[in-house]
Amino acid sequence: MVRKEPPVNGPIVVRQVRADVPVSWPVLDADRSGFQKYFQQLLLETPGLKGRVLDIGCGGNLPTALQGLAGQYGTIDGIDPDPAIAKHPLLSRRWNSSFEATAVPEGDYDLAYAYNVLEHIADPKAFFSKVNGVLKNNGVFWGLTPNGCHPFPVLSRSIELLGLKSAARRRIGQDESGTMRVNDSPAYYRCNTPRAVLAAIDGLGFHSATFFHYPCVQWDTYFPSWLRWSPRAWDLVFAARFTSLMQILIIKLDKSDGGN
Repeated sequence: MVRKEPPVNGPIVVRQVRADVPVSWPVLDADRSGFQKYFQQLLLETPGLKGRVLDIGCGGNLPTALQGLAGQYGTIDGIDPDPAIAKHPLLSRRWNSSFEATAVPEGDYDLAYAYNVLEHIADPKAFFSKVNGVLKNNGVFWGLTPNGCHPFPVLSRSIELLGLKSAARRRIGQDESGTMRVNDSPAYYRCNTPRAVLAAIDGLGFHSATFFHYPCVQWDTYFPSWLRWSPRAWDLVFAARFTSLMQILIIKLDKSDGGN
């Protein structure tokens, strides 16, 4: 479902897209990584992927969920404050620092993306200003992050403020690649809703903003087994049915009216 809205932020065209996913617990539970496949497919369908690409927060390799992108890039560069970036096997150029503080070439990229990074951005305006600056005039930015309208960010932020994040990391453990499912970077959740993103990009020069909403049930792993009925009930009653409450928010920002 695509719902077009009138421009709410100067000349920016805003679109909301609901992923075509069955509202069914068996389906969502059986394919808990569906949102990752969805994001990967959106990137694969973007022509800019065949040009020069910037992976913001790239780590030491492609995450397991995005391995299907390997070999599909034109040229890929990366930036991450984690020293593990030195081992990344796919990068043409790399910067071991924060994105906002790095002299990434201006107007150099056809596509930039940030996978599970936006929740860690302390200054959204500075971040998106930098994104706009590194993109070519027809460039596109993609980002995937937890939706701030879903209870998960509240739970995650509360765990961090209570000093329980390390315990949560140990309990939830690693994914198939050996990467911890919960990272140790501070999470702020300051640009994780359409409203917050639109406020952050106001006046920066983006032509359009498209928000894709995808239901996800993975957050029940944060709960003890005897209490997992609670997040599952929330998802079935609210998050899987109401677009604005779905757990995963995918953001596409086009710098020109053509898009890519």
